[in-house]
Amino acid sequence: MYRLHGFFTQNSMKPLYVLEELGVEYEFCYVNLMKGENRTGEFAAMTPVGKVPVLEHDGQYLFESGAICRYLANVEQSALYPEDKLQRARVDQWMDFFTCHLGRWLIKLYFENIIRPRANLGEKDEAGCEEAVKFAHQQFKLLDDWFENRTWLANDALSIADLFGLAYVEQVHSIDFPLDNYPRVKSWLDRLEGRASTARAQARVSSGAGS
Repeated sequence: MYRLHGFFTQNSMKPLYVLEELGVEYEFCYVNLMKGENRTGEFAAMTPVGKVPVLEHDGQYLFESGAICRYLANVEQSALYPEDKLQRARVDQWMDFFTCHLGRWLIKLYFENIIRPRANLGEKDEAGCEEAVKFAHQQFKLLDDWFENRTWLANDALSIADLFGLAYVEQVHSIDFPLDNYPRVKSWLDRLEGRASTARAQARVSSGAGS
């Protein structure tokens, strides 16, 4: 059975969405970062970077959310990560897009508007937020154009790229980033948020956070 060690971060949500979409049995182990549970010797034995998520499977450990998502789909031989090399690369390219581009700016805005004040980490980086908003709008426009004749990101099928991207884009609700100018992106987000697997993953995190 899979065991995912995580927190209610975007990076933890990515493999949670994949696990639920795969419909496999797994255990979610809540690691409270606010209490420093990721800095214990036990956690250090699982990952050298001291961050969530960490996947535990058959006595082995794997860190980095993208690697975990790919591994899960590979082990389960799921079409969420197709075997065809070109189709797989198309999935990879969108995962990289979110990691290096759009997701980067959304995480910046989430940190400055949500995490920084909650953790009392000093003054908001206003210039950094302005830059993040600027680039996020540019990349949302690019994404909206991509969806003109498409339902999903890659290969005309739901893939781990969509679930990976969901974990980033859903932050717009928390940071009050309107998608009014990007109706196709909003439709894509609505489709993903309307899936039963998405609701199950979010409930699993909420249950862990409340324990």
